[in-house]
Amino acid sequence: MGVCAKVVRQDDGTLLLALDPSVSDISTCAYVVDSGASNAWRELGNMSIRDAEVISLNIGWVWAVAWGWKAISRAISIKHEDKE
Repeated sequence: MGVCAKVVRQDDGTLLLALDPSVSDISTCAYVVDSGASNAWRELGNMSIRDAEVISLNIGWVWAVAWGWKAISRAISIKHEDKE
């Protein structure tokens, strides 16, 4: 859900973007500040199939590398326990 914002000139001449929650119709606002949560879900919904495949492939590679390191760690620890 977005909130309207307006530009306010301060005494020293700088500009400030101030939220104006009194305006309920955001289509009439010059500036709208959107919450990050609603924007993130919208971006996930707009993701292309190709982008989703790339992300899934990278997550799969991370899991595979982690599983490999875990297997190597277990193999080394088993060999170390046999010597003692």
